[in-house]
Amino acid sequence: MAHPFEGPAPGGATPGGSVLTERLLGAFAMLAYGVMVWVVAQHWWADRGRLSLLLLLVSEGFTLALVVFARRAVVRDLSAVAIATTVFALTFFLFFGYDGTRHQVPEWVAVVLQGVGMTWQIAAKVTLGRSFGLLPASRGLVTTGPYRLVRHPIYLGYLAGHIGFLLANASWRNFAVLALLYSAQVIRIIREEQMLGTSHGYRAYCARVRWRLVPGLF
Repeated sequence: MAHPFEGPAPGGATPGGSVLTERLLGAFAMLAYGVMVWVVAQHWWADRGRLSLLLLLVSEGFTLALVVFARRAVVRDLSAVAIATTVFALTFFLFFGYDGTRHQVPEWVAVVLQGVGMTWQIAAKVTLGRSFGLLPASRGLVTTGPYRLVRHPIYLGYLAGHIGFLLANASWRNFAVLALLYSAQVIRIIREEQMLGTSHGYRAYCARVRWRLVPGLF
């Protein structure tokens, strides 16, 4: 169910206009993912029992596939903050350390957690359909499926999967990368909600669904 954008665009938001920036980000994401495949595949080939590495590739790859079919945004956030946090969200995995990590849980436990997170975020992405995109933007309001539990279920799926990955590939470096990533994700969530908050439909949705990301916490 989609609602038109209402009211003036918040600071940094651009109504309609060129899609060049988002296309460039999409191309950049494809390039970054290619590098990720090359790096991660080498580590997996050296130890093919590390299925958590393969699931990381699958999860990120599915995200990029949806970018190609995204609906054109009515309003998009082209602020420096939005672009910087989005670029980091597209490239965070390049900063991971894949050698010298520790298992905090057996590999299969981490893989199950990653699988649950991936299943959840895929369900949310399928529900969102062509309203998915990279930059914070208004592409229509979706309130069904996983969106009845939290307002940003895709990020919740990412979080579960990334926790699983970290538990199987633990290091202070990987923890720091994910801490920075979710700081960036919170900024993206807040920017997107500031943009969508000009819509009466979105404000009514927020009144029904209280939690943004983690029920009872945020």
